[in-house]
Amino acid sequence: MAANPINLQAINTAGYAALQRGDPHAARGWFEQAVAAGAADAAVWFGLAVVHKSLGESAEQHAAVDRALQLDTYYLPALVAKGDLLVKDGDRRSASPYYMAALKIAAKLPSLAPGWQEELRRVEVVSRGIAGEFEAHLLAAIPASEAYKHGNGRFAHAVDLLLGKRQIYPQRPKFFYYPELPQVQFFDRQAFPWVGAIERQFDAIRAEARAMLDADSRFVPYIQREPNRPAFNERGLLDNPDWGAFFLIKDGVTVEANAALCPRTFAAISEIPLCRIDQRTPSVLFSLLRPGARIPPHHGFTNARLICHLPLIVPPQCALRVGNETRSWNEGEVVLFDDSIEHEAWNSSNEPRIVMIFDVWRPELSAEERDLVAAALTAVDSFEGPRRRWTE
Repeated sequence: MAANPINLQAINTAGYAALQRGDPHAARGWFEQAVAAGAADAAVWFGLAVVHKSLGESAEQHAAVDRALQLDTYYLPALVAKGDLLVKDGDRRSASPYYMAALKIAAKLPSLAPGWQEELRRVEVVSRGIAGEFEAHLLAAIPASEAYKHGNGRFAHAVDLLLGKRQIYPQRPKFFYYPELPQVQFFDRQAFPWVGAIERQFDAIRAEARAMLDADSRFVPYIQREPNRPAFNERGLLDNPDWGAFFLIKDGVTVEANAALCPRTFAAISEIPLCRIDQRTPSVLFSLLRPGARIPPHHGFTNARLICHLPLIVPPQCALRVGNETRSWNEGEVVLFDDSIEHEAWNSSNEPRIVMIFDVWRPELSAEERDLVAAALTAVDSFEGPRRRWTE
């Protein structure tokens, strides 16, 4: 005769009800029925772990929690319990990954059982404490810790990654990837000899940009529909004037009418070693970000160039994030960054923000490599069909 099937839900309900009544022995009886029948799930084993804890059976508690996690790696109560057991055993470093996993899983759940919000706040406090202890230990042991504390250079960046304060953002160009180029988010403006010359023209360029802003109708949406291309609007910026552009050069072609309106600016950019690819680059424009506007995270088309900003009109509460670093613009100081790394920008003020955008070759590319890249991309464009604009 076949054995009666186990009603696992009823067993768990009865077992946990017994625990709530403060009767671990009755709870053990219910849970062990499921174990004997070979039907125990993670909830049963966690229930047994609670039984063993209340009866002071430490080794059995450890084993039951481990068995629950073997059955379900994502079982939230068992993850927290494992972290707590490791903390109790003095192994706070090993406890941290269990706490972190529990917090990540809980953040994705649509709802939590009663009492779990408070429990997770406790876990977060303990987890932060462990992270602080680890950071203090690490910095005390590193001879160059002062360099880290003052945020100096690549070492500070590396330590932040080690501590989980930043995440890694690789180059992910949408169209053309050039291999073996350093993963640098923001570049040091002082490493580019031409920067000083364009910054010295700041006042004249800003005056011309402000005149164009006063004639607001001269700005067009930066992202516009293209013929024979699907008109997806994933970022909400398609044909949206919140991100406006006044082009002096567009896709490598001078916009003569606009250039004539800004002669000082056009003369100044003629001294910059712009990235030149037939019918593609450079593009030089006044970029307008209207009050409250935000450019969502995205990637540029190639890592073979750098995007440059000359900040012209920058109210408070405006910023640019590239990868894991966020910077505010300083009027008159050029910013250079790799736009193939995820980046975003925002203007949370009540005033317009304007920067002049242009693109230059990556400094690591030789003259021969630049010519080869330009030839390859020009060949792509010469193939049948309409080419696609290199919007950010």
